[in-house]
Amino acid sequence: MQKSHFTSELEKMASANDWSFTDRHKWTGNVQKQTGERKVLNSICGSCMQRDCATKVYVEDGVVVKIEGNPEAPPNFGTLCARGNAEIMSLYNPYRIKTPLIRTNPEKGLAVDPKWKEATWEEALDLVAEQLKKVRQKDSRGLVICEGFGNMDAPVTRGLFARAFGTPNYMFSHGPLCTVHYATCLVQAGFPVATVDLEHCNYHITLGRSLGPNFGTTSGIRKFTKAMQRGMRLVVVDPRCSYEASKGEWVPIRPGTDLAFLLAMAHVILHEIKKYDVWFLKNRTNAPYLIGPDGNLFRDTETGKPLIWDIAADRPKPFDASFSEIALSGTYQIDGTPCKTGFRCVEEGMQSYTPEWAEKISTVPAATIRRIAHEFIEHAQIGKTIDIDGFTFPFRPVSINTERNVANHRGGTYADLTGKIINMLVGNLEVPGGCMSNGPRGPYLAPDEDGVVRPGYEANPIPFGFPAFTFDFGGIYPHKHTTPHLVANMIVNGNKGLHDYGIEAWLSNGSNLIRKVAQPDLFIEMFKKIPFHVAISTHIDETTIMADVVLPEHCSLERMRVEYLHLQHQTIDYETCGLHLLHFREPVEPIFDSRHIDDILMELAERIGVLYGKDGMYDWMNRDIDFLSQDDGLHINQQYQLDIDKKHSITEIYDRRIRSWKHNDKGWGIEELREKGYLECRVSPKEFYNYYYVSDSKTRHPFYFHRLKSVGDCLRANMAAHNLAFPGIDDPEFVYETYLPVPKWLPNSEFTAPPEFDLYAINWKTPFQSSDSNNVTGNPVLAEIYRKDPTNGVININSQTARRKGIRNGDLLVVESRYGKTEARAYLSQIIHPEVIGISNSYGSGTIQSNPLNRIGPHFNRLIPTDESTLDSISAGLEIAPRVKIYIKEKSH
Repeated sequence: MQKSHFTSELEKMASANDWSFTDRHKWTGNVQKQTGERKVLNSICGSCMQRDCATKVYVEDGVVVKIEGNPEAPPNFGTLCARGNAEIMSLYNPYRIKTPLIRTNPEKGLAVDPKWKEATWEEALDLVAEQLKKVRQKDSRGLVICEGFGNMDAPVTRGLFARAFGTPNYMFSHGPLCTVHYATCLVQAGFPVATVDLEHCNYHITLGRSLGPNFGTTSGIRKFTKAMQRGMRLVVVDPRCSYEASKGEWVPIRPGTDLAFLLAMAHVILHEIKKYDVWFLKNRTNAPYLIGPDGNLFRDTETGKPLIWDIAADRPKPFDASFSEIALSGTYQIDGTPCKTGFRCVEEGMQSYTPEWAEKISTVPAATIRRIAHEFIEHAQIGKTIDIDGFTFPFRPVSINTERNVANHRGGTYADLTGKIINMLVGNLEVPGGCMSNGPRGPYLAPDEDGVVRPGYEANPIPFGFPAFTFDFGGIYPHKHTTPHLVANMIVNGNKGLHDYGIEAWLSNGSNLIRKVAQPDLFIEMFKKIPFHVAISTHIDETTIMADVVLPEHCSLERMRVEYLHLQHQTIDYETCGLHLLHFREPVEPIFDSRHIDDILMELAERIGVLYGKDGMYDWMNRDIDFLSQDDGLHINQQYQLDIDKKHSITEIYDRRIRSWKHNDKGWGIEELREKGYLECRVSPKEFYNYYYVSDSKTRHPFYFHRLKSVGDCLRANMAAHNLAFPGIDDPEFVYETYLPVPKWLPNSEFTAPPEFDLYAINWKTPFQSSDSNNVTGNPVLAEIYRKDPTNGVININSQTARRKGIRNGDLLVVESRYGKTEARAYLSQIIHPEVIGISNSYGSGTIQSNPLNRIGPHFNRLIPTDESTLDSISAGLEIAPRVKIYIKEKSH
């Protein structure tokens, strides 16, 4: 078989020694004399967003010679993926930025030489502080701070610099392609997503997400493997047969139609099987709440509380009253007003979504949808219980979970919410075997005044304001995740009268909008229009080359770090159930004139005048963390509070955080943690399941999404009061129909593409590049591995589709959407839906000064739209499966 264009280019670079570290004209790092000194440092891997694998770093004569997993420390217990083993190459990367840089060429572009002037730190920091002072004096909102996965290692200052500066414009670069948070925040008060309990689950359906193997996360792979060996049934609904799909049942689906599949599953359960957890629905959801003709909760005239119908008493009662028998479904008259239960509203809403209807949209056979729905109900064991350490839980060993490839379409939030409805029908939320949030554990399912779970994070709407307070449409998209694409549209295309200020400065921190979002030319034009741009970065990526000042930060191995264990995004089992953990990273000596990100931001804060005193950064560090409202702070106990008028080192701040950790029963500080490398505390696994904390309460999950409707009604009233239109949208109903309390089918923007765009393009992450932390795309060790994967860096196309179009393996193809195009060699296979072409990771693009590895391969994100008419109106997330056409540019030989 002919080698792909991607592999050929990589091999040319290797043979030309283009990434060789013996090429000393590129190398200006510190070289220490050989003394025979050897040491082993406790560390944490920094090469993916999870960043929780404990490692051992071996150093000889000041040079890192090996990295391996720490065999004693959870959660990886000595295992380490290829990214972690290759982290050494991120340290000794000749393309790293070696000293502060100041631009001298006012012209900007990816192929334009900035004509950098090397500067001292004092010179660079003074220049940045001077410019940011001017912005703050004019209007502090004029600064945008954009962070990305390129640096997730700033726990001391993340978000706090923005608060102290006074700007609300703090965002993430990667978020528009991963708007996965709202449904779990609403239904389970958890962040960022929901996950599955692999310790007990017997039947799991996954859509648009990975349980670990697809990303190559070591702990995720181990948990997944144990569950499959135990006998768990796995159903993967995906346009591509992934690593995980090959281990279970692969159900190919047309991209962007998961909502139809899920609506049909709900229909089968409600209208055909008619079996569900009645007790859970009556007592643990708002399904029995009565709904008025206006779609709102029908309330008691005296108390204002929502009403539930008591069948035995034949009358409505406030939700918190005593009931003889709660009515789950039905229609009732209250003082002449007809009311339905929330459950009945959902029943009626799902009535028309038959599997036959869904088959025409999704291509999933109706018989398959029915079978999966029946199997899901059969495996749910409705009514069964399980005892864990003396506590009796409902036992529901099934789960259905969705993520970015489901959510990032118009109607994607409805798909996620429909998945929640299916989970609630079997009563599996926050119980063994079921669907759990992977946020903090404890009494986070606290009820609001209506007895329904108080939402967290992004399910709390951003208050409406006009003129808009944030530059990313905060009040207009009240549940948005992060919207740098809308900021770019605003800056490039004009303010449109929504704001009373402009963007004067931009601070990039490990973020790369040009490469990692969509429509790179849009962001290039945006940066040309911003008066001052400072980038904190490790290498000259696409966004950094557009900066006026570049401040070089340490790579992860050089950054001191104290890491609290974040529950794995993919899965959990008893390895992490009940585990509370602190990791410590002992930094290696910096080899260039770079600095720790926390030091950089605190130095800037001091020069600007926002480090000390009330509402300064230290004051914000002292404040507590409110998980549900997403407030910042370091959770420092009263006895360890920082003196807000005195300068503190990172080491001292870390020490105070460690001593304040509620599970630190040993009284450790930073020195003890440094020596051991980690501090763990294990509690009973029963304390992992949030049901444990509210088992006797009347906290109810929202089954009927009245809050979503309420936010939509408020938004409609505010927009009308100010005579405002949604930018880029002709008909406001396009937005308001996404704020209904019962999900419905919504076709996305690609359903109206002209017929010549006859395929869909999809994208996925791989073990080589789950995120670009540490610039893994430019890592030569990983390149040696990923060039051997025939599906990587190419255009994957179904063999039958290719034959129909006259395409052979190795043909150079152009893939063109209505929004952009890219090219690469064809790879034919049977593991992809016949209507789909697939491109892995985020390759291509690059700059004249970036690592050559970053400049080869197809750049998928060029195909993605950014205009408002294609978004999911709740999350403001981007459409990530555009319709495309393909044609041959060059035949293979």
